[in-house]
Order: sequence, then structure tokens, then C-alpha cells
Amino acid sequence: MPKHKPIKFETTLEPDLKKYVIKIMKENPKAKTIFSATLGIVAMGGILTFGAAFPNLLGEIGKMRQRQKRESYEQYRKIWNNFHSLKKCNALKFIKEENGCLVYTITEKGREKIKKFAFDEIKISNPKEWDKKWRLVIFDIPEKYAKSRNALRHKLEDLGFYQCQKSAWIYPFPCAGEIEFIKDVLNLKSFVKLFLVDEMTDGKVLYHFKNLLKNNIIK
Repeated sequence: MPKHKPIKFETTLEPDLKKYVIKIMKENPKAKTIFSATLGIVAMGGILTFGAAFPNLLGEIGKMRQRQKRESYEQYRKIWNNFHSLKKCNALKFIKEENGCLVYTITEKGREKIKKFAFDEIKISNPKEWDKKWRLVIFDIPEKYAKSRNALRHKLEDLGFYQCQKSAWIYPFPCAGEIEFIKDVLNLKSFVKLFLVDEMTDGKVLYHFKNLLKNNIIK
């Protein structure tokens, strides 16, 4: 592969979206694929240059220079190919050349790809100490938003929520930021509510979460 000018990504992502991309890349090993790492570099305004990808907080990608040269080159080649795929599908747009770098910005299509990546990979972190409160998500979503409603249900299940009623899901740990992000991605802000519950008397809920609370919180 011939050498090329460094590629710099100028990001205009919303702070919350950028925050979740960084969190995912740091904490979720499943997300550390080459394609995901490419999206991470783009989302955080990193630089792609021959034989290296920055910034170094991208887990496996940040360690490329410490690996054998052949392996590093192969990973870099895949990132470079992914960059070209994103450019080809109009997720990235060239805007200028500056200080020897070719500068690209994220288009609306690129933003949607990153939002989908963050939505698919986002997880709720378990706290070191439980505050003994419960998080109740309820929703009343019109039928014309049935696709988004189903996506919400599948995501709540994926995050570990318990369905205590048809449109009521509960979880013991803080998740306000994650729920707001999910509502925003699915365009369901006016239909989904999150409540903080002080006491739980439903035996099925308590039984469902007993091992999670015992293993992670109660010492």
C-alpha cells in the first residue's frame, strides 16, 4: 500500500453520542472490531496515517505499534479499506487540506451509522454499591411507531431489564443517561418515561434480580 497524507476527521457529534462511543470502545471488548474501531476514530476526531491510528484510547487499535509489523500493517489496511467504504457510501465528506492533512467531516448518513453502532453496543455499568432504588421504564407508543417500539423492547431486554407488565420494564441500577440516549436514537422521547422507585414488593422482580444483586452489590 502506498503512503498517503494523514487523514484527519473533524467531528461535529453531539456530546452524549461522543461520550457513549468513547465508553463503548473502552469497556466493551465485543465492540473492538476493525470496523467499529474505524467508526471510533471517525467519531472522536482522530487521525489515520500510514501504519498508525490515533487516538490511542481505542484499545486494540491503540496497541498496533507494539505488535509485530506484519500484523499492524494488516489491521491498518483493513481500517484504511473501511475508511474508503465509509467515504464511498457518503458517510464521510472531504472538506479541505490543512497542515498537510486531508480533512474529512461526518455527514448525516455517517452520524446515523455511528448512532446505530452506539445503540447496538451500549451497556449499563453496574455500580460498586447499590442505592436500593429501582428504575421503572414505561411507555405508550402509537401503532405507527411499531418498529421503534419493538426496537425499544428488544434493547431493554438486551440491557437486562425485566418486563413486569406489557409496557413496563424495571432495572435496579442507574440508567437515566442510557435511556435518554435510546429514546433519542429511536425518536421516542415523548412516549417513554423513566421513574425512580424506592421500594419493590413484586416477588417476581426480586427473584429475577437476586443473583445480579448478590453477585455484584451485596458483599
